[in-house]
Amino acid sequence: MIKNYFKIAIRNLFKNKLHTAINLIGLSIGLGVGILIFFFIQFELSFDRFHSDSEKIHRVKSHEVVDGEMNESFSSPMIVEEAFREEFPQIEHISGLVTSNVQAKLPDGTKQIQSFLLVNADFLQLFSFPLVQGDRSSQLKDKFSILVTEKTAQRYFGDEDPIGKSIQLEMGEEAQDYLVTGVLRNIPANSSIQFEMLMPMDNMDFFANEQRMNSWYNVWGQNIVKLRNPEDAATMESQMETFMQKVLGEDYAPGQFYFTFHPISEMHFSEGAGNGGLQTTRKSLLWILGGIAFLVVLIACINFTTMAIGRATMRAKEVGVRKTMGANFRQLIFQFLTEAFLITLFSTLLGVLIAELLLPTFNSLFEKELGLAYGPIQIGILITLMLLITLLAGAYPAFFLSGLKPIRVLKGNLSIHFGKQGLRKGLVGFQFFISFLLLAATLIMVNQMNAIRNFNLGFDQDQVLVIEIPDVPSNSFVKSLKESFAKAETYRQAIEGRSEIATSGITVGTYGDDAYWELGFPLEDGTQFDFYVNFIGGEYLNTLGLELVEGRGLSPEIGSDSSALLINEAFAEAFQWDDPTGELLPGTEFNPHQIVGVVKDFHHESLYRPIAPIVFAKSPETIFSGINNLMIRSNTNPRILVKNATSNFDAFLSVLEDEYLKVFPGENFEFSFLDESIEAQYRADDRLGKMVLAASLIAILIASMGLFALVALSIAGRTKEIGIRKVLGATSWSISWMFGKEYILLTLSGILIAFPLSIYVMQNWISQFAIREWPSWLSFIILVLGVLIFTILIVSSQSFRASKLNPVKTLKDE
Repeated sequence: MIKNYFKIAIRNLFKNKLHTAINLIGLSIGLGVGILIFFFIQFELSFDRFHSDSEKIHRVKSHEVVDGEMNESFSSPMIVEEAFREEFPQIEHISGLVTSNVQAKLPDGTKQIQSFLLVNADFLQLFSFPLVQGDRSSQLKDKFSILVTEKTAQRYFGDEDPIGKSIQLEMGEEAQDYLVTGVLRNIPANSSIQFEMLMPMDNMDFFANEQRMNSWYNVWGQNIVKLRNPEDAATMESQMETFMQKVLGEDYAPGQFYFTFHPISEMHFSEGAGNGGLQTTRKSLLWILGGIAFLVVLIACINFTTMAIGRATMRAKEVGVRKTMGANFRQLIFQFLTEAFLITLFSTLLGVLIAELLLPTFNSLFEKELGLAYGPIQIGILITLMLLITLLAGAYPAFFLSGLKPIRVLKGNLSIHFGKQGLRKGLVGFQFFISFLLLAATLIMVNQMNAIRNFNLGFDQDQVLVIEIPDVPSNSFVKSLKESFAKAETYRQAIEGRSEIATSGITVGTYGDDAYWELGFPLEDGTQFDFYVNFIGGEYLNTLGLELVEGRGLSPEIGSDSSALLINEAFAEAFQWDDPTGELLPGTEFNPHQIVGVVKDFHHESLYRPIAPIVFAKSPETIFSGINNLMIRSNTNPRILVKNATSNFDAFLSVLEDEYLKVFPGENFEFSFLDESIEAQYRADDRLGKMVLAASLIAILIASMGLFALVALSIAGRTKEIGIRKVLGATSWSISWMFGKEYILLTLSGILIAFPLSIYVMQNWISQFAIREWPSWLSFIILVLGVLIFTILIVSSQSFRASKLNPVKTLKDE
């Protein structure tokens, strides 16, 4: 019996090749996009869940009230580890995580930057990263031992066994040999914690003194805990106030400073301060992409449903004959659902192929390493999709056709519209509603991102190279920064006289969120003033084309400028200074200094953020002497900004590299373009815009295919009416308009609903920018006209052809 159902279903599908092909192509494209996005969402949700007992692992989250505002951060003091271990028996394992990098020496004598993670011995008990060489229980106990990943071992030792071999790292002011005692399997792509090398936490003494490491007000990296039971997190948080009072003593103020515990399953979605440079994904992005996938698949399902209803007249007599021959309601439903299932099955197979073809483009767009592995979870997603689409697309036609009365069908009394014309029109209108909603969202996003790209940031970004300068290792952070600056100035002087170089400057911060250091100092009234600082040298202002509105810049020729400062207009406005030159920073602890100039406001951060107060200095001592808060989230080494003066880029680059290797022998010459750094700030929203654009085009394609098929069915059912109208004198244009106006009204109805909704939906997205620009009304009008013209072309292409048929042929059987 089942075999017979499938045989009849296949015969019906081949009999109506056009409609089958449209359904197959539409569903395949929709499923291809849907499969890719659903697999991506599943991959993102799998982050950090491969660790054993992942539900017991939490990150320590800091909460501190500053000037009445609660600041939250995933950075926490190093002393947390020891204090928590003693105070909370609920903790089974705990480890700090501090990311750093130093110069490493390769076997061929060259140097490179080597990043590593400072952890303690509990790290390998906290996490389930597989160890492929070495004894797990004995790792990270010797200060000068390290673990490396397979990829790192290959880079340093090739195919040789790395165990027992050393890697030389420049720690502090001298090189140290670190013994490889273990090799970890390469870190999986769905791990938030990515690293190449693990080093014992004892090595923190190369980066900070004991006082700073044991302070509750100095944060270093993160702390991770593994609890004995998942419920213990709430218990520990309830005891936190007592604990904070105990450790802070007189400094304790209720509710002003405390810690909570954040599940590691949320680590990949946790954006915010002190996140350790983790590559995170906004959960809202997953919701948006999931919604896009659902809408695209839904449009394809609507095609299926509308065409099935449209073909109802052709299948009505088949249903009547089957019922007369004894077929019952359940058998007929099963027959129609079998046809829907077959189309869905073939579409799913084609969809998988389309998803595989789109995968490289998708990975490039989102900078991911997604692979379409077909494990139990993925197979479950595919089966669920198939069943849902079969029911969604085939259920209504199956129940509708199976419920027809055979006596009405066989006597020919069945109305061509079945009383369901409103549903069919509603589905077509809904398709265009979705399509226009996506198109309008795309227009808003493209317009906003174009406005961002064309916005004047207040400085010159074209033809500016950013050259990385190696840091000078030192136990003193200030000493390391000063000596690195001195090296940078030596290099800058070496290139300054060359004809290929226009200007050059030294800077710590370049461009981007968290690129400048965030500082704060107390005012006389007890409030806290927060600002940003950048340490600069050389012709920094000229290289970027920054404008001085008052005073002068910092000169390399004036020795006293080591204690001089520049500020921006926003800083001057914060203190309402009419003439800032000659003023002093309002804090009470700063070393002697003087403000010598004011820089015109410019955007040093992305346009998601407004312009903030900034101080520019040549030396860190003046600034560091009076602050009580310092947050460094990015670069700590100086960089050289170089403006190109020639059209021969190769010659320009050759000069820079030759002089670099003279000043920094054995170092890698690394550079980037400033404009690329600026563009990178908006990469996430650029990707989203491209994804919405692709989805809107796919939605329009699928909807237009459905409209094409539906118009063809409608015309096929009214050929005799067309013939009669022609005999009575109707023109081809009037017949085309008869069909066209119905679908134009449907399209217009969808647009009128989608237009205000798109503005409402995109309001939240566009509000994240400090600079906002909505599309003009003319842009929306052009978009509406484009969609209407598109609809008219599809409908008229068929209706006009039908109006040209000879009435004799359509009426000869009457």
